[in-house]
Amino acid sequence: MKEIKTSKLWLHFAGYFFCFVLAGLIAAIPRFIIGFEDESGLIVFISEMIRIPVSIALLYFYTTYIARIPINKETLSFENFHPLKWALVGILMPALVLLIFYFSGNLEVLRTNSMLDQSLIIDNILKAFGMSLAAGIIEELVFRGYMVNLLSRKYSFWIAGIIPSFLFTIIHIGAAKSVLNIFQLLVAGMLVSIMFLVIYKRTGSIWNASVVHFLWNFLFFEEMIDYGRSNEPINKLIEFDLGQNELITGGAFGIDVSIPAIIVYGLILMISWKFINRTTNIKE
Repeated sequence: MKEIKTSKLWLHFAGYFFCFVLAGLIAAIPRFIIGFEDESGLIVFISEMIRIPVSIALLYFYTTYIARIPINKETLSFENFHPLKWALVGILMPALVLLIFYFSGNLEVLRTNSMLDQSLIIDNILKAFGMSLAAGIIEELVFRGYMVNLLSRKYSFWIAGIIPSFLFTIIHIGAAKSVLNIFQLLVAGMLVSIMFLVIYKRTGSIWNASVVHFLWNFLFFEEMIDYGRSNEPINKLIEFDLGQNELITGGAFGIDVSIPAIIVYGLILMISWKFINRTTNIKE
């Protein structure tokens, strides 16, 4: 493998992040035109579906013609892709989180809304599906795929994996509303990032991590299910109360950084890592 200068390596690292941001801006053009306040679920869905091929095209172009780095075709191929197996994991993870809330006495159904308008349900499902699918594919390709493969040319597995994981965590920090929330995000964000990385390395395909990522986002997308307490009439199918302890519930950021979610991230990480030790030689 051809040696790459450290300065060039970090320049290309920034280049991949630029591709990530640029694709998001290009795909958001329809939403800018219409106005974010008036956008429908269909517009969001279309925008996110545009974002996927635009991101893939920019990453390919940058890697091939600017960075001129060989693409890790084995990793990005579908040869080791097992969608059903990892879809099961992606469904079990949210289920385990809710079970932990339930058995710890922190899950209560406040109310349901069986009379929710069908058009609103379809609108919210389109929005949730589009945003979750785009995030699952693009974030895995960028932060666990291209960035990790780039850094692996000079650094060990852990350094190459942890640096993009930290960047992935930091870009979500805007949703944190308190110092406690920031701490929760740092812990949960790093843990889930490394979990996705381990799944990728365990299976030899980035797409398995993408499936888990997509289903986690989709099943916990709060357009249809609310996890807070509200005195207003809800326009969602079901509303849960997870309690008032922000450390347990994840506070303003949400269930993604809750204690039960962190427990589940760690559990899947440990199980996957056990298999990695059996099947993959990793330069630590």
